[in-house]
Amino acid sequence: MIRFILSIVLLLSAAVSVFAADKAVIFKCLNKDRYEVYLNMQDDYFADTSMLGSISHKLLKGFFSIDRIPAKYYNIEKMDNISFFGFDITQYTVMPKDNDRFKQVLWLDNNEHIVKLEVYDHVNTLMFAFSGFDYMNGAMHGRHHEGMGHGRGRGMGMGRGMGQVREGPGGFRGTVEGKYKFWDTPEFYHGFRHFHTTVFNKYVFDLSFEDGINRFSVFIKPANRRVEPVSTIVYGNYLFSRIIDDVEYTVYGTVSFGFMEEIVNIIHSNIKKVIDTASEGGILTSEIYNKK
Repeated sequence: MIRFILSIVLLLSAAVSVFAADKAVIFKCLNKDRYEVYLNMQDDYFADTSMLGSISHKLLKGFFSIDRIPAKYYNIEKMDNISFFGFDITQYTVMPKDNDRFKQVLWLDNNEHIVKLEVYDHVNTLMFAFSGFDYMNGAMHGRHHEGMGHGRGRGMGMGRGMGQVREGPGGFRGTVEGKYKFWDTPEFYHGFRHFHTTVFNKYVFDLSFEDGINRFSVFIKPANRRVEPVSTIVYGNYLFSRIIDDVEYTVYGTVSFGFMEEIVNIIHSNIKKVIDTASEGGILTSEIYNKK
């Protein structure tokens, strides 16, 4: 209850400054063992390239569809007719039925853009709170959806051989050989679908999964040194890292550490098939580990 009140106070503290700017972007997240707060009330808020600013930019692109959330894994409570600075807002509280993924509370405008978002882990700790709002014109998001498009897609190559340098978890830097996005794919594991792959080379991959509201990514690379296992919180997400048979797995997202370990074990037990499928821009489904 105290955490909820604090997030509301944070939001209202920006609102009282509306005379100075009619837009506000607010982001609060748990990082390691303390909360970090970001506030931007400038019109050109996308010019901020700081870590918290960049995370806020991605959240500003948020578009939510209730139809994408699997009822098998979540209970959903809806509250209509919330008035916020004269605009109609609908609140959805999305609660997982099991303690393997995070609870989310969303305020949406009439176009289903996210006005405010709160994310709590499976023990009800506030992971992050976000709000991006135009007090004169309502939500200020564009209609962007990342990996949430409509229509079934088997996969789309996104610039093989682009030569783009990207940094992955653990400070790895490498040239991207291929990017692939997928839409409305079959289930991979417990409601999560594989929606994006980045291929650095034949040994290094970044695989992303979502279930309609929660997400996680799995970064796979050869282990060039022995490091201790990691289970920590980074910018409002859980981060889990393990080395198995000289392969390093780093999982980052809004699922429990236990669930992350399950995913690592599934992938490692089928690593050759996973690598072959990902290298070819294919989709990972339950067939990877359901051997018949």
